[in-house]
Amino acid sequence: MAPRNRTSSRRPLWVIVLIAFVCAIVTGAYLYKPQHYTGCYLSNSCGSQPPLEPVRVYTDDEIAARAVMRDLVLSQPVQSKNPKIAFMFLTPSSLPFEKLWEKFFMGHEDRYTIYVHASREKTVHASPIFAGRDIRSEKVVWGTVTMIDAERRLLANALQDADNQHFVLLSESCVPLHNFDYVYSYLMETNISFVDSFDDPGPHGAGRYSEHMLPEIVKRDWRKGAQWFTVKRQHAVLILVDTLYYGKFKRYCKVNIS
Repeated sequence: MAPRNRTSSRRPLWVIVLIAFVCAIVTGAYLYKPQHYTGCYLSNSCGSQPPLEPVRVYTDDEIAARAVMRDLVLSQPVQSKNPKIAFMFLTPSSLPFEKLWEKFFMGHEDRYTIYVHASREKTVHASPIFAGRDIRSEKVVWGTVTMIDAERRLLANALQDADNQHFVLLSESCVPLHNFDYVYSYLMETNISFVDSFDDPGPHGAGRYSEHMLPEIVKRDWRKGAQWFTVKRQHAVLILVDTLYYGKFKRYCKVNIS
């Protein structure tokens, strides 16, 4: 009787071991599924997967532009013993807050430069720090490529000074919210640029996209943004040397273009 009891007591143990072994195999097969079955393994949803987009072949102009841009971004920026911020004012005429800006700049003459693009009228400066800061300007119409032209004109002038390491685009209605030391430290101690970008489904946002911009500019990447920015020197150079994307915007970024 004793041997029978010992034999019968082993059976449940072997059953448990067998079940555990099978579970381990199934679990391992699920967790370590073959790579070429990814997305379809142990699933019936293979037919519902969206097709992969074909890899787009870049045009010659795109390849050239990407090579130049990559080289500029990866290259070491111009080192300056006296880095400055270039404050670039895009205005139709005189600046109404010159006196306020004068207080902002006072005492920091070796850490900033000023450039003024007045598109309509000759400026009359109320502050001496703005005297002689005007660059050659042309008429600017809101919402047209002339705004980009004016921004590039300001950048071209500001880049002439190798000490300018950060570039800020401002309008005549802009005023400083912090003191100069705060702004200078904030911009100089960061290695990124700041631009505006958001999705606008309206006529002045998505409505300005045209299929003529293909293949370089696809609609899913289309965004709108205010023109005001702060950019590092390398990004300022990228904006200035670009002709590919600038040309697309100049020809086709218009409302209700066919």
